[in-house]
Amino acid sequence: MNPSFSLKHMKYATLLFLIPFSIWAQKPSQDSLNIVKELAPVTVLSSRIPQKENQLPVSVTTIGKARLQIGQTKLSLFDALNTVPGVFAMNSENFAQDLRISIRGFGARAAFGIRGLKIVLDGVPESTPDGTAKLGNIDVGLIERVEVLKGATAGIYGNASGGVISLNTESMPSKPYAEISSTFGSYGLKRYQVKFGSSWGAWSVLGSVSRLESTGYRQKSALERNLLNLKIGFRPSEKTKLSLLSTYIDSPKAEDPGGLTIEEVNKDRTQARKANVDYNTTESFNQLRNALILDQKLGEKSAVNARVFLINRDFNTNQAFEASGQIAFQRVFWGGGLAYQFATKGYKLSTGLDLENQADNRQRYDNKLGVRTTLRLDQDESFDNTGAYILQEFAPISALRVVLNTRYDWIKIGVSDKFLSDGNQSAQRDFQRFSPMVGVSYSLSPRNTLYANFTSNFETPSLNELTNNPTGQGGFNPDLNPQKSQNYELGYKAWLGNKTRIDLSIFQINIQGEIVPYQLPNQVGRTFYRNAGESVRKGIELGLSYQIIPALTTYLNFTYSDFVYTSYKTLAGEFAGNRLPGIPKNQVYGELRYFPKSGVFAVAQFRSISSMYANDANSVSVDGYQTLNLRAGWQNHIKGILIEPFVGVNNLFDTAYFANIQINATANRYYETAAGRTIYAGIKLGI
Repeated sequence: MNPSFSLKHMKYATLLFLIPFSIWAQKPSQDSLNIVKELAPVTVLSSRIPQKENQLPVSVTTIGKARLQIGQTKLSLFDALNTVPGVFAMNSENFAQDLRISIRGFGARAAFGIRGLKIVLDGVPESTPDGTAKLGNIDVGLIERVEVLKGATAGIYGNASGGVISLNTESMPSKPYAEISSTFGSYGLKRYQVKFGSSWGAWSVLGSVSRLESTGYRQKSALERNLLNLKIGFRPSEKTKLSLLSTYIDSPKAEDPGGLTIEEVNKDRTQARKANVDYNTTESFNQLRNALILDQKLGEKSAVNARVFLINRDFNTNQAFEASGQIAFQRVFWGGGLAYQFATKGYKLSTGLDLENQADNRQRYDNKLGVRTTLRLDQDESFDNTGAYILQEFAPISALRVVLNTRYDWIKIGVSDKFLSDGNQSAQRDFQRFSPMVGVSYSLSPRNTLYANFTSNFETPSLNELTNNPTGQGGFNPDLNPQKSQNYELGYKAWLGNKTRIDLSIFQINIQGEIVPYQLPNQVGRTFYRNAGESVRKGIELGLSYQIIPALTTYLNFTYSDFVYTSYKTLAGEFAGNRLPGIPKNQVYGELRYFPKSGVFAVAQFRSISSMYANDANSVSVDGYQTLNLRAGWQNHIKGILIEPFVGVNNLFDTAYFANIQINATANRYYETAAGRTIYAGIKLGI
């Protein structure tokens, strides 16, 4: 195993930040370079009051199209999100469980997918009302921009404690457009995509079809996924815009190799857990997502946004045990929203109503070595969330901005038991929650800002967490309750000239009733949840960017996470003073990017992760690791045709580390191994 993280490992990232100072003594001509100022402040939309990021009293990071798509495999958002201070992503290689993302520790407990964060795609929630989301539903090859809003979000979006990840697909083309791309790589990676679009008068269209295949690094980790996206826009006037968004996902196979013991890891890192092979652990699903969005300007100072959406999901999965080891559900997730915005000198307002309704028809069957047999659970589950909010920004003087956000959520959760042979476990739970937020920013100069904020957040258990009842019966786990938190943050944002950017955030989060995962010896592989007592999270996030010349930029990010339980006792012991598992104390990320307007481009990415614990008892420590990724390509237009071949290598030095840690797993099966050195190559053609 690799040695634990220490400051000496920062030297590699520091070199990525400092090397250009000694190498690049002469600036190339600006005609040959892409002069897009990616370090300049941009307008942030995910805050629901559009504002320049340097004026927002919260920590926010934006990621542009070039960093998301050019020379990338576009398998997932793993590489892009790991560039953001305060964000920790794992599980990039188990597509059955999907990418696991945490912001300031929120989301680390998720056994699969994303918890504690609000995911929004083109202004429409991708997260269900109960707070879960899977980024595997999203075609990375169509994403143009990502905004990551950290902390202070319950007052804006409701049932989320850690932050918002807002994704925007590509803008409508103004002229006929077509693009094809293909990528091939290690472990059977194949990705194909076709994009097309055009505009005719008031109408515009953008479409994408893609397919992703992989055999996976480990046994039983194959993937097949097909995505179809269509955007239709209608703009009858400068004041009116209507958008229809439609996405269909067909994922016939995503295998799950399961967690291993350290002895199994040392014997064969590529093996799957035997029970996962025996019980054929895999998932399949298809999903149709439709949304209609109206943006209407009412004048120079006000506007209205209205949206409706409907998502249908049909899901099946096999788990690595017999009793109730197969799960199937049919989900209908629908809702809408109405928002009004008003802006005048010294004052901005956004107020509105969000309606989100989730209905799951869930069954559990016995899994007889991969064959569905006896029905063990049949119930209808619902999660309805109605939220009303008022967001206000005051600017009494040009340098000072005060933000006051108020949101009230009404949440109703229900289960109707249709499997009555073991009794009626129907149940209902209701929550009402007020989430205030206050923030202040003060500009020392036009692009040099100090800020502070306070917010009170809440997070309910998800339907999966509630219905994973340790009693083995249906209904809800009656002992699982929402967690609450109070977030305090101080920060500094600076743009020094046009080349240097500094982002610094210091925060403390006090949490009551933290929801944590655990497993039972008689149900290995199935995750249950309980409330810990109290915990405190203290952290520092630092991001430094420097543009050496217009084509050459270097980044250095550092995250310090001191997250501990202050009160937590179970039958297994007293855990007060222990660190929260699944979160490294230190993260370092360094990047060197050479991106001219055309010609050869290259990127080097260094990542260092310190050790972390795998369980609440802190009795199992997972070693830290360091990885280096390289990619390069060539981009040019020849007779109007874009040509972009590229090649990359991930984990250049073949570091042995873990792609995921199963927190509080039983039988010591904590470990999901990551691939060693992997190589990929591809080409993109466009007109």
